[in-house]
Amino acid sequence: MEDFETVIRSARRKKRREGVLLTLLGVVFAAVGVFLLLVVENPWMGAVSVCFGLMGILTGIVEMRARPSLLTDIMLTVACFFFAATGAVMILSGLLAPGAWGWRGGGAGIIGGGLCLAFFGPGTVILVIVTIRRHRARRGR
Repeated sequence: MEDFETVIRSARRKKRREGVLLTLLGVVFAAVGVFLLLVVENPWMGAVSVCFGLMGILTGIVEMRARPSLLTDIMLTVACFFFAATGAVMILSGLLAPGAWGWRGGGAGIIGGGLCLAFFGPGTVILVIVTIRRHRARRGR
């Protein structure tokens, strides 16, 4: 029985450690996005980086939490929304400012943003529905 408890504790520590690393990586992405927005004056890449960073921060915080709750469900939904917003910004930048993508041109932003939005747009809607259903089931409705 002690071996099982040791494995469980080890898995929880690993999950917390991964959550901390993901949160720190999200902070770095958000900081780079702010740098791109304010110093480099590249609003499209800055917006993509900030959205991606916020998604990483929220997902990392959820990873650090041990038990699922309404708050973690909401945070995952918001993180998924930020990822969908990243895709939308990528599409817009590919259409409105293709030079922001350098030698790749706007096509890279449109394709990458389209894939991102195609996966995480519906994912956000599904997470909203699942969160509402779980919350209602917990309240006994």
